[in-house]
Amino acid sequence: MLLRLFTAAEDGEAYKRVLKRRCVLFEVLIVLGLATIAGAYFLGKVMPDFVRGFYPGVGTGVALSCAFGLFGTKRTLKDEKKLRAELIKETDERGKEVTLRAASTTSLLLIVAAYVALMVAVAVDLTVFFTLLGTILLFFIIFLSAHAYYNKKL
Repeated sequence: MLLRLFTAAEDGEAYKRVLKRRCVLFEVLIVLGLATIAGAYFLGKVMPDFVRGFYPGVGTGVALSCAFGLFGTKRTLKDEKKLRAELIKETDERGKEVTLRAASTTSLLLIVAAYVALMVAVAVDLTVFFTLLGTILLFFIIFLSAHAYYNKKL
């Protein structure tokens, strides 16, 4: 859904290029998921039980969801009718606006939740506090960088 915000295609050929780049992204993420699974098994003896289950679970989830995305995208690339329908769906202004507003609302609520967690963490555990603080700072650095980028691009 969020990938659709980055579809800047006016015609079928440009949209095919977008989908091909998306396939490459899916392939990279599948490899990353499989590497996460493999890393968990190689490092499994030195990690706690929870972590030994967490890494393969996340790796499997990433690899499988991207495999489904890759399969669906490749199927779309082979069918001209489906390609045209997806192009219309992804370039629909209302759909883009809904996704943009949902992403903005989600970001705002996550920052509020992180703030509350930060206030609790400072009293409980400094490691968690500094991890949350670093995450919040990273979020704002990325946000400001993206804002500056799109200010120049658009």
